[in-house]
Amino acid sequence: MIRYTGHRQGFIAMVSLILLLIFGILGIFYWMSSRMTTDMILTEAHRIKARNFAQAGIEKVKINICNQYNMNNHDLNYPSKFTRDRIDEEYHKVFADGEYRVISVKPYERSNLSYYNVPHYQKGVMIGHYDIWEVKSQGKVKQTGVTAELTSLIKIYRDYVTY
Repeated sequence: MIRYTGHRQGFIAMVSLILLLIFGILGIFYWMSSRMTTDMILTEAHRIKARNFAQAGIEKVKINICNQYNMNNHDLNYPSKFTRDRIDEEYHKVFADGEYRVISVKPYERSNLSYYNVPHYQKGVMIGHYDIWEVKSQGKVKQTGVTAELTSLIKIYRDYVTY
């Protein structure tokens, strides 16, 4: 019969304590790593949602531009110099988990050259005009306050001659 002495029992207890500490530290590092990964995924999901809200604002402007051009209205600057009416309500929508706001709609300008009412040629013959509109929109997620701002260029052809 083999008897274990107290010295041997203390060694096993000490090894068990050290292993318990090592596994506890590894468990804490794993928990922190998973939590940070989850937080990064949630933040990225909110960035995507904010970008989609901003894109919804741009899509709203596209619809408005098409409707106004069909009614032969080509003055679509926003915010307007003169009045703020129904269009403000359409260009700022609040949803349950976020919102979009159209910041500006204006003719695109580059190096002091405006791309509004530019002649459009096909095979050397002028067949109409085109406009390029610069649209800036901002999307925001309410829960975290993450915002995204998009700038888009929209080109509209006004052809008078169709082949």
